[in-house]
Amino acid sequence: MAVAMLLAAGVPGRAQVLEHERFSDARTLSQRPDLGVQRQAGEVRRVPDPLGGGREVHRFAAGPKGRAGKDRVGKAALIVPFATLRPGDHLAVRAEVMIPEGAPRNSVHLMDIECKHCGQRGNPGLRLYLRDGRLRIDRKKIGGRHAWAYDRTPRLAPGRWVEIVWSLRLGLEGDPTLSIVTLDGRTVLRNRGRNLPDLPPDRAGVDRLQIGVTANSNPGEAVVYLRGLELTRQRADR
Repeated sequence: MAVAMLLAAGVPGRAQVLEHERFSDARTLSQRPDLGVQRQAGEVRRVPDPLGGGREVHRFAAGPKGRAGKDRVGKAALIVPFATLRPGDHLAVRAEVMIPEGAPRNSVHLMDIECKHCGQRGNPGLRLYLRDGRLRIDRKKIGGRHAWAYDRTPRLAPGRWVEIVWSLRLGLEGDPTLSIVTLDGRTVLRNRGRNLPDLPPDRAGVDRLQIGVTANSNPGEAVVYLRGLELTRQRADR
């Protein structure tokens, strides 16, 4: 699914190199040698799939806002670095996630696609988050004034595994950018506009994915499970 969407969003007529990684469970993902973990009043563990099936999954539990200090949000996430992608390149992330019954589905950030090595503080990038159960994209860290959001899209259902695919054609203002998010195969967000930090093209880019509970602004604990993960990177021929 992620590969097909990425290719469909590509620019025809240009040779490109495709890089694809697939992790079927927590055990295989944990074998990635450069995998990092972020915790701030949070916990990341490998546990049996709570819905059965025998696979090992990641469980992310992030404490409420303020537990780690005044105005600090809870965090519990994995950091998946990759070689920097620049304007014209493509990235797709496919994740199988589950939010248990009773856990918040509001003000919970699930994925950050960001740049650590762009020379700007704060790891600028895009954030995929939940607002009242619906997926949105926060662009504040790259200077976007408004989130990408549709208020009539389906809500993420609790208590079962769902598939989220986020596909990006990267670029700056005026570039042919594209951002598509699907939930269980249904498109819930499709947007154009700058999706990289506002920097010169040779510095603008993304170089890592954070996934789990990358920020929890709720007064109580947020919990997310991750089962499978795929990353597809398509580099423009320069």
